[in-house]
Amino acid sequence: MSIYLSVIVPCYNEELRFKHGFNHYFSYLKKQKYSWELLFVNDGSYDKTEELLKNSVKINKNVKMISYSKNKGKGYAIVKGVEKAQGQYILFSDIDHSVPISTLESFLNSFERGYDVVIGSRRVIGAKFLKRQPFLRELLGRGFSALVRLLIDFKITDTTCGFKAFKNEFAKKIFQKITVYGWAFDAEIIFLCKKYGLKVSQVPVVWEDVRGSKVSVGRDIVESFFGLLKVRINDIQNKY
Repeated sequence: MSIYLSVIVPCYNEELRFKHGFNHYFSYLKKQKYSWELLFVNDGSYDKTEELLKNSVKINKNVKMISYSKNKGKGYAIVKGVEKAQGQYILFSDIDHSVPISTLESFLNSFERGYDVVIGSRRVIGAKFLKRQPFLRELLGRGFSALVRLLIDFKITDTTCGFKAFKNEFAKKIFQKITVYGWAFDAEIIFLCKKYGLKVSQVPVVWEDVRGSKVSVGRDIVESFFGLLKVRINDIQNKY
């Protein structure tokens, strides 16, 4: 493949955080010697996000934009990004860069050691919190990760960290099967990795909470439960 790395960043009503987020990714990638593409996915924003994206793609031919009018969730946005991604390795991350893009270096090292999928974890040795989430959000994340470990894969310590990377062939295989676009989106990824027998590396990350999250604790507790249920039903019905 001519492109070594694809970075996918979903965006929903991010006009206040977009400039800083864009600069974070672009300033790092433009210094790299390998070929890359930066894919921003506008997930039905109704603020000025799309306008900002259109201006940004003019800066460099490696910056690209995917946009659609109806908000469908972070998971859906990432699926659309993976469909278009051409890189040998495909990473998705958040516009708030709670995990700095420089963490990518340790991810690429894991790929060189033979792993198929690399996920960031805040729960393994070496991980650090610069600023923690509000108590309820952290409790929800820990509870959901514990449930995923119990029901899907006990080895995975942190399901919800939004910094994950894949070899192209496995990203294409996994994401064409995704059916859950909300909180359980990451759990469905982990389930499919295990089902397909992929080698998964958990890499410690330095993580910092950033204001502006779209998480709603009450709504997402219910959504995550039904999302996990859907994954199990899909498997029983041989949809994977």
